[in-house]
Amino acid sequence: MITRRFSSLALVASVAFLAFAIADGHRRNLERNDTEPHTARRSMDKNWAPNETVTGTILAANFAQGQRDWAMANTYLDKLSNPASSDITTQTRMMLLALSAGQFDRAVQYAQKLHKTAPKDAAVDVSPAGDGRDLASIVLMAQAIRGGDLATAQKEMSTLRSPALMAFVQPVLANWVRAGQKQPLDSAVDGLSLLQALHRGLAAEWSGQKDVANKVFDALARIPLTPQGTLMVAAYNIRAGRADQARAALTEALRLNPMDRNAKAMLEALNQGQTPIMKPQYAFHMQGVTAGVGMAFMDLAQMMMADRAGDSALIFAQLGRMVRPDVPGLPLLIGSVFEEQGRLDDAVSVFSSVQPNDVDYVDTQVRLAELRAGQGEQDKAIRILESLMEKKPEPRVAYALGEIYRQGKEFKKATGAYNQAVELSGGKVDDDLWSLYFVRAMTYDEMDQWDKAEADLKTALEYRPDNPQVLNFLAYSWADKNMHLEQSREMLARALSRAPSDAYITDSMGWVFYRQGQYAEATLLLEHAVSLKPYDPVLNDHLGDVYAKTGRTLESRYQWQRALDHADKEKDETLIKDVTAKLKGEKSI
Repeated sequence: MITRRFSSLALVASVAFLAFAIADGHRRNLERNDTEPHTARRSMDKNWAPNETVTGTILAANFAQGQRDWAMANTYLDKLSNPASSDITTQTRMMLLALSAGQFDRAVQYAQKLHKTAPKDAAVDVSPAGDGRDLASIVLMAQAIRGGDLATAQKEMSTLRSPALMAFVQPVLANWVRAGQKQPLDSAVDGLSLLQALHRGLAAEWSGQKDVANKVFDALARIPLTPQGTLMVAAYNIRAGRADQARAALTEALRLNPMDRNAKAMLEALNQGQTPIMKPQYAFHMQGVTAGVGMAFMDLAQMMMADRAGDSALIFAQLGRMVRPDVPGLPLLIGSVFEEQGRLDDAVSVFSSVQPNDVDYVDTQVRLAELRAGQGEQDKAIRILESLMEKKPEPRVAYALGEIYRQGKEFKKATGAYNQAVELSGGKVDDDLWSLYFVRAMTYDEMDQWDKAEADLKTALEYRPDNPQVLNFLAYSWADKNMHLEQSREMLARALSRAPSDAYITDSMGWVFYRQGQYAEATLLLEHAVSLKPYDPVLNDHLGDVYAKTGRTLESRYQWQRALDHADKEKDETLIKDVTAKLKGEKSI
């Protein structure tokens, strides 16, 4: 993604895209089942035995859809009798569920049936029927592009009437369809969304319309972009042989993201008169219209993910996969949507399908290992990552291995893996792995190696000087050791300005005041922290301490007892011992 703008438009489009397909019954299923463990939902799914009636089949389809089991929902809907399945809304749901499940041929069949059932006219129709016809056109357009029939694709696109699809989807895809038919593209970018402008520039570059591409990318260079967007501008200028413009874009990328080793390496190569080595995804669109359209669908899906519209994001991502399954990043995106929806088996299937020669192989193997670890299969996760380290020894793989070890409380092995990640990075990791220093600090702290932990926290702050969690960890650690209290207060004030409702940061600030003997201020902050996290043992212990200091003996004993009541026998062993001593009067405050 090149920008964070237009997210509201993405949300509007996603709501229009699925509002009629999800339906009230589906929403009620979500509300009822969102808090249930995934394994329980799977068990319920297996035990569900609907009546072989239209009503029973519809209920079963709603239930499966509520579990985000797209394939099963589609299977039940497909069993509906002719009277029920001729309904446009039901047909649309069939099509979208098939698409969500990656059953592309069936999705096309449903789309064709929708066209026959409800042919389009020239009027704007914003009803579910109109949405169904438009969505069928999008599916048939994707099928036509996949088969190289761009004339049919353009015809399907011209029939769209939905305001959301016409404003949000059509302009992005139209650039590629026109370019593929050797039609001229407009170089104007005024009034365009940045995503539309980007794909106009990429389509123009692929089709040899150099002047148009130059104008579009020059315009993009004048607009505030994300670091990734700026790198895409730089990559275009490198391919076009425009070294000065590429240097300017890379300089801007480094201003936005000073620790980006990729941008540094590209700029250094340019300054030495060499052609920089670039990631394959920057030039993937040069493989043709299917590549460009696949990327466009993925970009649209990513914007919907940013708006927390996972169902719609999945449909757009699957449209991209339907057109071009090897788009870099698509397996990660689809697997991530499945993971977010609790469809862990589907996520595993997607990640496992990526082959070793694909650009996404390392990332998908890392995600696969993380999924296995999340399912309690640490040994499998470790085997995946150790095997990956043998084939592709990269910092991100070593980092992921360290995380698995840390979660399993194997802190020595974790630090060894983190150290290997730093070594593979040449002594300092890329910006996208900056949190390695933060998690290694936590590991050192668990091993009572505070000097090393403190050094790593300071390094993490070089990457993210205003990160509230890093600020809190370092400041609280100092306060707990009764050192650097003024600096801790300043750091925690910055942290609270960015996370004002964080109970732990609030507690840390209260604890600094406690250490400084300012008990009135400490009491207010610690009481507020406990109101935010009533059952946290550490927060209750701290509040008990400040009550004891101010003579509120009964209240202090009450808070200490609450701390004991909610402490974990293994994780809070030291706290339990300390609080028990205070309750017995064996330890003074």
